[in-house]
Amino acid sequence: MSNNFKSVNERVSEKMTADLKRGISVFQKPDNSMNSAMPFNLESGNHYSGAAALTLLMQRRDDPRWATFNQANRNRTAVLPEMTGTFISFPSSYAIRKMVDDKGEPVLRDNGSQRTEKVRLKEPELVEAKVFNGEQLRKLPKWEKESQLVSPAERAEAILDNSKVAIEHGGDDMLYDRQSDTIVIPEKEQFANPEQYFAEALHQLAHRTAALELNQSQEKSVDQPANSKLELRTNLASLFLSKELNLPYDLNYHVGYVNSWAQILKDDPAELFKAADDAQKISDRVMGFEQQIGQRQEVQQAQQNTAAVPNQSPAEAALNPDKLNKGEIIPYDGKEFKVVAELKNKVYQMQDLTDNRKFKMSSKDALFTNLLEARNYSQENVLNRDTSSEAIEEDTSFEAEKNQGYSMGI
Repeated sequence: MSNNFKSVNERVSEKMTADLKRGISVFQKPDNSMNSAMPFNLESGNHYSGAAALTLLMQRRDDPRWATFNQANRNRTAVLPEMTGTFISFPSSYAIRKMVDDKGEPVLRDNGSQRTEKVRLKEPELVEAKVFNGEQLRKLPKWEKESQLVSPAERAEAILDNSKVAIEHGGDDMLYDRQSDTIVIPEKEQFANPEQYFAEALHQLAHRTAALELNQSQEKSVDQPANSKLELRTNLASLFLSKELNLPYDLNYHVGYVNSWAQILKDDPAELFKAADDAQKISDRVMGFEQQIGQRQEVQQAQQNTAAVPNQSPAEAALNPDKLNKGEIIPYDGKEFKVVAELKNKVYQMQDLTDNRKFKMSSKDALFTNLLEARNYSQENVLNRDTSSEAIEEDTSFEAEKNQGYSMGI
């Protein structure tokens, strides 16, 4: 079958299978640089998740920013000529429909093309979108990850503490014992560095999460296909966590599963995306244990900001049309974004109230400009509001992009 007629799922699964056999997959040759991160959308700032995130990580780009053709144009960082886009697939609660009037006649634009509208679906549908990496865009500043206030090891330690899981040290075993709800792991000193220790500990926490949340646990025989599928999920979760926390990912003693994974994906290409979506659930659950340290970080940053400008009142800060202020909630593009804190170097700690995801935003990002304009020219802005509006997902229609003259990747 021609690659043009295969689904994104099939094409990505075939690539993963080939990469596993060649020893160059994201498992066998991971990017553990401190500048690596989970892929996210350039316009919204939202992280891609599950299957879409895995698809983009497999492109091995140094820049985690991605955008559709239209988003790149809106950001004034158009796609460079002859660039190859990457198709991603994900469930959407919204769809783009062509507009018709009461008589069923097409509603046309001034240029004669038919208007479209975004409608909410009763059930989510699988949609595809073609995106381009930040390295493929014009005039986009080079990606540099912002420095973190808390080290990867400290973040991982807080997650383990907040999970309340028992940890038993000693020996050479590395496993999660479901019966005793205990992580068994060697002493920290037996690892090359603290980061590797915490990466392994979080992998076992991923096993715990799979057992408790997905009812999937390791059986005694490592030859069973069920165990291979479980390890595929927990290793994907560890890969996602490594990007979130800047911890190293190492296939390590799981290398024996590589051939089994390749065979599973060959027999059932849909298994890869199922595993990636399960891995995202595991990763989200593990990252949820970081909430307490995140709250402490916000308090510390707020204290630093107060000390830096002790005589500046909230009213005075609000008068500045070129900056955002802590506590502001700004409606934009069907969502609400809260300014959690202002960090150093014109970087803001933000929260998307539609899904409570937190992220950092630079004043150089397109989202900053869009939020600033929405705040300055809209009367919908409210301070310190704790409720969130119904999420309206990013426009994923790629019909208008099919004929832009750009070739297609996986």
